[in-house]
Amino acid sequence: MRAMRGRPFPLQRRLRTLLTCLLLLTALPALAVQRPPVSGGLPDYEHTAWRVGQGAPGDIWDITQDRDGLLWLATGSGLYRFDGRRFERQAPPAGSHFPSTNMVTLALGRDDALWIGYFQAGISQFARGQLHNYGRDQGVPVGVVPHFSQDRDGRLWAAINGGLREFTGQRWQPLPTGMGVPEHRVQWLLHDSRGRFWVLADLKVWMRAAGQAAFKDTGIAVSQMATLAESPQGEVWLADRVRGTSPLANAQGLLPDSEREARRLPELVAARLQFTADGTLWATMSPHGGVARVTFDGGRAVRMERFDSPHGLTATSAVPIIVDREGNLWVGTNLGLNRFRARSVHTLAAGPSDPYRSLVRASDGHVYGYGEDLKPYDLRRTLLDGSATQLQAAARQAPTPIWQFDWVNLARTVAGRTTRIPLPAPFTGQPLHALLFPDDEQAWVCTGERWVLHYQHDQWQRERRLPEQACSSLALDANGQLLLGYADGRLRRMGATRIETFDANHGLSVGPITAILDHQDLLLVAGEAGLAVRLGNGRFVQVSTDMAGVMEGITGMVADAKGYLWLNGSRGLVRLGSDQLRRALRSGQPVTPRLFDAVDGMPGIALQSGPIATTALANDGLLWLATNQGLAWLDTTRSHVNTMAPSVRIGEVLYGSEHEPLRDGLRLPAGTSQLQIDYVALSLARPERNRYRYRLSSVDDGWQDAGSSTRAYYTNLAPGNYRFEVEAANEDGIWSTAPASRSFRIAPTFMQTVWFKLLCAAAILALLAMAVRIRSGQLAALFRARLQERHGERERIARDLHDTLLQGSQGLILRLHAISQSPQTPDMVRSQLESAMQLAERNLAEGRERVNALRDGPFAGRDLASALADVHAEYAGHGTNPLRLTVEGATPALQADAAEEVFLIGREAIRNALRHAHANAIEVELSYGTRCFLLHVRDDGVGIDDENAGHGHWGLQGMRERAQRLGAELQLWTRPGLGTEVALAVPARRLYHRRPSRWRWPWSRTHHD
Repeated sequence: MRAMRGRPFPLQRRLRTLLTCLLLLTALPALAVQRPPVSGGLPDYEHTAWRVGQGAPGDIWDITQDRDGLLWLATGSGLYRFDGRRFERQAPPAGSHFPSTNMVTLALGRDDALWIGYFQAGISQFARGQLHNYGRDQGVPVGVVPHFSQDRDGRLWAAINGGLREFTGQRWQPLPTGMGVPEHRVQWLLHDSRGRFWVLADLKVWMRAAGQAAFKDTGIAVSQMATLAESPQGEVWLADRVRGTSPLANAQGLLPDSEREARRLPELVAARLQFTADGTLWATMSPHGGVARVTFDGGRAVRMERFDSPHGLTATSAVPIIVDREGNLWVGTNLGLNRFRARSVHTLAAGPSDPYRSLVRASDGHVYGYGEDLKPYDLRRTLLDGSATQLQAAARQAPTPIWQFDWVNLARTVAGRTTRIPLPAPFTGQPLHALLFPDDEQAWVCTGERWVLHYQHDQWQRERRLPEQACSSLALDANGQLLLGYADGRLRRMGATRIETFDANHGLSVGPITAILDHQDLLLVAGEAGLAVRLGNGRFVQVSTDMAGVMEGITGMVADAKGYLWLNGSRGLVRLGSDQLRRALRSGQPVTPRLFDAVDGMPGIALQSGPIATTALANDGLLWLATNQGLAWLDTTRSHVNTMAPSVRIGEVLYGSEHEPLRDGLRLPAGTSQLQIDYVALSLARPERNRYRYRLSSVDDGWQDAGSSTRAYYTNLAPGNYRFEVEAANEDGIWSTAPASRSFRIAPTFMQTVWFKLLCAAAILALLAMAVRIRSGQLAALFRARLQERHGERERIARDLHDTLLQGSQGLILRLHAISQSPQTPDMVRSQLESAMQLAERNLAEGRERVNALRDGPFAGRDLASALADVHAEYAGHGTNPLRLTVEGATPALQADAAEEVFLIGREAIRNALRHAHANAIEVELSYGTRCFLLHVRDDGVGIDDENAGHGHWGLQGMRERAQRLGAELQLWTRPGLGTEVALAVPARRLYHRRPSRWRWPWSRTHHD
């Protein structure tokens, strides 16, 4: 009995224990699920929204990015594209149409084709300006197309409510029977990185392993609207509206139920999942809406952030979410488009609350922050997620002293205890203008109006070698020498034995000096008016940039381990590459810095009035910044460089009131002289900071810097072929790998054609010919008038000579004849008189010839051949001294005065042959060539000796003078007893009215005997 009393109701006790254990085992999964802390907003991300009222489409169901960087949006009102600045609705190609405007899914094929899934209208393929539609006749069953997926071999698969389909090039084929997957209610597809094919169908998860033909039922049930995604670690995650989000499988296969349950996120009910490269999970929430970001640590979710319409999301209802090639996250809602981009600069949430926040780097490499209350905060990377209390507690355990100041005193915190160090008399209470803490035991202070104090080994000492002038900035160079900047713009370097001074004579002209940095061979001095740099032992050079004011108001400078220079100024944080700066200093070219401002997360601008530098670089790579809105940090171990070279999209060309896409080979209408060409860089991270340069062949000599403008303007363009090229740089100065280009042609108007120009040239030539003809007529009339006047004068002279000299000579001859016939005249005298009379008669005959020549003109407009034949007949008589006359070529119209000169030369040659050479035969040859006229007179007479030929006898001098007046060439060939030949060559332009044709016919040679 006692035994029974000591162990009452053993069976009931056992049953109660067993029931308790069962209840605990049942409750374990619920207790083990992940419920990370949830916070509102995404403070580490910049959010940009494009709303329906700003041109964005509504009802965005899917988003994809093509290889050029353009975003495509499937919406309830059609297909849209977005280049970072403008939304454009994509019209179907001419002659085709979209089956519906209610589009729900998109995919980009390996051949750059864009695939479109509709709500109830099948599938379309949009590629290279062509649209192909696939419906029931092409194997697409009726139903919604929620998703596409592409396998390793590039084959495209479609999830359709009516079944799973594979595209075979012409049709969408169902799987052969017996493959395991149901032919209805297919919700989602995923080809993972290990070749496994996951399908959500008939509210279950199906999987086909790589190399297998059939699918297997995993036994895992899902609800409607479930989705899948793969993490960078190769885990497949499942989002379900009933059970939330959980990992489904890893590289080895399906995860055990216990592990899936332990890592399940029941509150993350997602419509879509998207992992980023760092393993962070993003999701659009359903049914509560908004965007969620989940951070993991060791596979466990440690933090969830929510972003909804109160934080700026365009609408609560969000479905698609993607990561683009530059790391931006894009979220579509039913009221617009959203972009999330990680900020480079982060604000310290937990820290000093007063506005006067300062930074100091201790000798252990840690950076500490503090406010006016001098309570230090440990700003190590691993502590930043903690509270202000935790940061202060960590600072109290700092292994080294922490220097501080409170505007009139120094302070030092050691082991959590802060001790103020007042300035010595008479400087006590005077404001601190500049501070420098070289190590744990010493400090330099500029205070009052003119003093520099040195604190070391718990003692103050005034530096008396320096002039009595208050400095505004302090630093140490690489050799430990003190650098002092002053409000008058001077810089001094204090060494052990001497002090150097730098001012405007050394190129230093930056106004009051606010910060100094000595880095390798660069000495940087910042002032209110900009930045000057000394390279080596050279002069200071003012740094110029293509960003106005970016180098002004710099109050903190530091160099990191990669060689980047970080400058905290009044425009934000500036990053410069030291090598880039050296190249700019040597070339004299402006530098292109990277500016981090409010868009990048800067809470304000650099503090402008503090005595200590506003930058501090910790040994964990965090760069700390003191701004007028709090403390901020940037991780220098990250690149912060968008290395993606942007591609450029050339848009429309505007000419007159017309506009159309600028395609290669476009022909613009005649009369176009002004153009506007639109273009845009497909860099979506910071489109407002993209820069451009362009050129137009045959117009621009080189690249034209367009800044951030996305339009090029040209005026006064002539017709012809042109090629437009444009390049772009992203926000970090990375330029396109190759320019985008388009060729086009401007057609000429009729008045700009070659034919019109030829007609104009012909008309001008005709007018010139007419003018020449008219002028020639005028000159010919003037010449005729002068010739008539000359002939009239000659006739007058001839009459006078005939009436006076000739008549008198005739009378004298008659008188002498009478005397000679007189009987009283002696015979000797008579003989002399008869000789004189013969001479007088010859002179009289010659005089009559001259008079006749003056009266009638020896040539009188006849052709040369006839005139010369008449000369021979006159002097030779008939039957004696035969003449052979030859004419070559057609006889052109001759200029009268020139022809007369030729005739006189020929006449003189014939007379000489008859009178002096006693020739038996004479040959005269006239050749009318195209370039010149040739006259040859040959005889077989006695010839002329060299003495007489050279002294101008026999009328030779007169012949030469006439030839010279003609611009002709006269040659004489003669030998005593061998005859004589006279040759005259006259340029055609001096003799002919018009040059004859160069063509001669065989019958053009004539002879006259």
